[in-house]
Amino acid sequence: MGFAGSCWTLCSILLLLGGNLGVLIKAPQDSVNGTVGHSVLLPVSYKFTNSSCFPLSIQWTFSNRSDALITCTVLNCSLSAEGAPKHCFAKHFPHAAYRGRVVLFPENASLLLRDLQLSDGGVYSVTFKQQIQTRHITLTVYGHHFTSEDDNTLQDLKAITGYIVGGCLILFLLFFLLYCKWHFGAIFQKTSRVIKQQESSSHDESHMENKLRRDICTVYALIGDDQTQPRMM
Repeated sequence: MGFAGSCWTLCSILLLLGGNLGVLIKAPQDSVNGTVGHSVLLPVSYKFTNSSCFPLSIQWTFSNRSDALITCTVLNCSLSAEGAPKHCFAKHFPHAAYRGRVVLFPENASLLLRDLQLSDGGVYSVTFKQQIQTRHITLTVYGHHFTSEDDNTLQDLKAITGYIVGGCLILFLLFFLLYCKWHFGAIFQKTSRVIKQQESSSHDESHMENKLRRDICTVYALIGDDQTQPRMM
């Protein structure tokens, strides 16, 4: 290989390294947890360290699939003073199986995955094609938790249960009061009969005693009359 060829190879390597150093990619979390039926964000951020390099191709892949979940071609962006992209114009190409479930944000390359399933658990990779840089994030999906609708239904069931228990308690108190009224009424009637019987017995005894006294007085009077009458000679 001649001197010209060596120079060309060296220049190509320097250009490649310069391209790789032109974009700084960060994945703040290497693992993320999600719940079945919910959404989860796989966070990534990037910025240009030297000059912008558009168009920029970003691709997300899943460990269980050979083809890409979604590919995004960022055609142009405004850049902040730190080189972070904003107000990007991009074209998205989601896989048919994930259409409506995945969203790629071109301003930071993060991936939003909706309506999680247990089969979504695994390793996700984001690749910046021109820069030949890849970051990996592991997603763990847990079983179903209560949603807001489930929570509202549970609250309604608790309210209905409270009403039923309260109604039963009120009915029990009513029956208890009726029983107490009947029971004490029966006791009062029985007591009244006993008192009347006692009063009647006392009245009869008093009447008999008065009659006995009158009879005794009559006897005494008769005896007295016999003693006062003169004897016949």
